[in-house]
Parts: sequence; structure tokens; C-alpha cells
Amino acid sequence: MFKKISLFLFLVCMLTSCSNNNQITINSIVCFGDSLTKGFGSTDNQSYPYYLQKLVNIPVINKGINGNTSKGGLNRTDDILQFKNSLVIVEFGANDFFQQIQISETKKNMETIVDKLKQNNNIVVLVSVEDKQLNQLHNMLKTLAKEKNVLFINGILNEFWDDRNLFSDEVHPNSTGYKLVADKIYKNIKYLL
Repeated sequence: MFKKISLFLFLVCMLTSCSNNNQITINSIVCFGDSLTKGFGSTDNQSYPYYLQKLVNIPVINKGINGNTSKGGLNRTDDILQFKNSLVIVEFGANDFFQQIQISETKKNMETIVDKLKQNNNIVVLVSVEDKQLNQLHNMLKTLAKEKNVLFINGILNEFWDDRNLFSDEVHPNSTGYKLVADKIYKNIKYLL
């Protein structure tokens, strides 16, 4: 009888703790990435985090740095750990591609970033930039998101990649393009907020 009661109490405790761990009250959104997060090419710093802030009722923190590779992001991850109970949107890899860094190295860096952020009680969202020119990077991030059980947002530039009027150069959107990026990200994360 004692064993049955103990087993019952153990199962109740396990179920209760599991359900509580999955329910994080998000108190901020941290946008962690490279120049596409920073907003390079926009007018008056009208980055996607700038526009995302207009769509949500919690603080949105822009932690983008121009030129950052996944290694640069990994080196900055400890700075991001000051934000707990946050939704962290991670956008790295395009600069790795342009600098011809091996995809295996990018994957290793991204795995470590995701692991550290998740261990800090954050919800992690991985985004790919575009899925045609950066196909290998896109596929790696999509697979990694599945392996790490995190949300994946497919190609934040896909819908307007061919409309060069929405870009400030070959890669970076202008302010109008960044607004479209924010809209796409918001549509994908709003159920978590």
C-alpha cells in the first residue's frame, strides 16, 4: 500500500513539475544576431526589433552587432544570459557563409548558443535568413531547431527577397523591409507571448 501511495505521489510531483517548467512567463524579447538584427541599412535605427517593439507589450532588446559570425555570437552569449525568462530570437550564420566558415563549425557554435540560452530558462527561436542562396545554412538551422526542440522561423527575407526596392544593398533590408521581417517574426511568436 505504501509503495502505491509513494508511486502516486511521485507521478503527481513529476507531472506538476513538468507542466510548470514549460510555462515560462516571458518578460522580454531579446533579438540576438548580426547586422540583420542590428538593422544595418535602415533609416534612424528602424531595425526589425524596433518594429517588433510596436507589436508587443514587453521590452524588446536589440543585441545585434554588424559583422558578427556565429563565433562572435557565441562569445557574446554570456552577456545575453543576464536576461532570464526571455524569448531569445537567434539570427546568425550569414556572415559565416560569406566568410566561408565551415558549416560544421557554424553548427557547433549555434548548438552551444542554444544550449546555454535554454539552460538559462529562456525560450529560444532560431531564424534563417533566406532559403535559396543560403540553402545549406537554412537546412542546418532547421535541423538544429528540431534537434534542440526550439521554434524555427523559415527565411525572414523570403517573402520579399526578389523585391530589391525593399533592400538598402544586396543583403540588408531598408526600413520598410525590416518592418516586414518584424511582422513575420511576430506572426510566428505571438502564441508564445
